[in-house]
Amino acid sequence: MSPSGIAEIVLTRTVHAPRQRVWQMFTQAEHIQLWWGPNGFTNTVQSMDVRVGGLWRYVMHGPDGTDYTNWIRYTTLTPPAHMAYAHGGDDPEHAEFHAEVDLQDLGDRTQVTLRLLLASAEQRAKLVEFGAVQGGEQTLERLDAYVSATPEAQCFRISHHFDAPLPAVWQAWSEPERFAQWWGPEGCSVQLKQMDFRPGGVLHYAMVWPGMPALWGKFVYGPIVPQHSIAFTNGFSNEAGDTTRAPFFDDWPLQVANTVTFTEHDGQTTLTLHGGPICATPAERNQFAAQFDSMVQGFSGTFAKLEAYLLRKK
Repeated sequence: MSPSGIAEIVLTRTVHAPRQRVWQMFTQAEHIQLWWGPNGFTNTVQSMDVRVGGLWRYVMHGPDGTDYTNWIRYTTLTPPAHMAYAHGGDDPEHAEFHAEVDLQDLGDRTQVTLRLLLASAEQRAKLVEFGAVQGGEQTLERLDAYVSATPEAQCFRISHHFDAPLPAVWQAWSEPERFAQWWGPEGCSVQLKQMDFRPGGVLHYAMVWPGMPALWGKFVYGPIVPQHSIAFTNGFSNEAGDTTRAPFFDDWPLQVANTVTFTEHDGQTTLTLHGGPICATPAERNQFAAQFDSMVQGFSGTFAKLEAYLLRKK
């Protein structure tokens, strides 16, 4: 029992990611379904309405094949620091317990505190016997593994030298009518639906090969330092701009964080792209690293198209 007389279970873990990103992990269905619950459990999100009074319905699939119906109704949301909710099973009108999540900002890390508020010491004892403490600890451990930075060995890097001055290369990356002339592997053309080149802006495009359905992708730009660097996350999408799974691997990461840097020497420009999965499972990181040879081939073809475009514009 806590000093206030409330039966509680309190779990705390320091997660290796900034607070805003950790908040997103708790409030976006595409992410929380991949780490929520103890080891061996998976989730199917039926609906997720993150607002005060909103309901999140999901089914947890146990490692033995048992399905557990769950609901969460949000009672307090103070982004990105605090949320409180009621949690129950089959009946969304009768909560089994209440919970609070607090996120303390530690810079590039976040202290996550999960507090279960229970009706009695007897209920607490039953949950502890059921494995709630171990399950909660495993859940926070899975969150940390999912959201923490990808090891450098599983990040991709490629450089290319262009016989063109830096301003021309920068324009090719930053101006829609130029970008559309070269982006994508050999053999495909690009159709831009949106290109808002600014921090927080979105690039939404389709890569098209003859006789094949369009393959949609999306960038979200991060910090941009003119004629020096461009940061962005990218992933696959549908025509509406919703993030989707890759069409070729079920365990390809949903999002990859990239930084492109530009340097110039004697009128020639060197471009270096560095990227790695974010908010990814270990299997997704492994799949990403396993495809480095294919990625070298794809980006080499893309940069060859950029080189040819720059030569035409001389």
